[in-house]
Amino acid sequence: MAYMIKPFLVMAILCLSYPAQDVHVATWSTGTPDSDNYESLSFWIKDNHRAYIRYAHGKDAEGVDLSWLGSDTLPGVRGFRISPPQPGAGVLSIIPQGSDLHVFDRDSHYDKAFHWENENDSTGAEAPCTICAQNGKQAIGWLRRYFF
Repeated sequence: MAYMIKPFLVMAILCLSYPAQDVHVATWSTGTPDSDNYESLSFWIKDNHRAYIRYAHGKDAEGVDLSWLGSDTLPGVRGFRISPPQPGAGVLSIIPQGSDLHVFDRDSHYDKAFHWENENDSTGAEAPCTICAQNGKQAIGWLRRYFF
């Protein structure tokens, strides 16, 4: 029985001594939640580094990770480019407009405004989302710091 306690104690010490991971997420969306026209972009930050971008579409849709392709600019405005993982998929540009995001392709096939989504209003959870941006200003600040 004593041989079982030692591995448990080592595991407990390792788990308790490992610092909590620093994770943040900021989400923007367009369309009506829980409908076929809903789209969302979630920008994840881990340990003060850009982690990944998740896109979800439609009702109960699974998310897909997008590739960050680098900076993009329009006259006087900085943004960045993203792409789905499929080969040959179109490149989208993301440019901030206040606390909203202008998401478009250069061929004018896709052009939408995404609005900051307050996860604390939409989740229905009792406790607030502590890793989520608490307001549009904080969300845009994270985006500028880690994705531009």
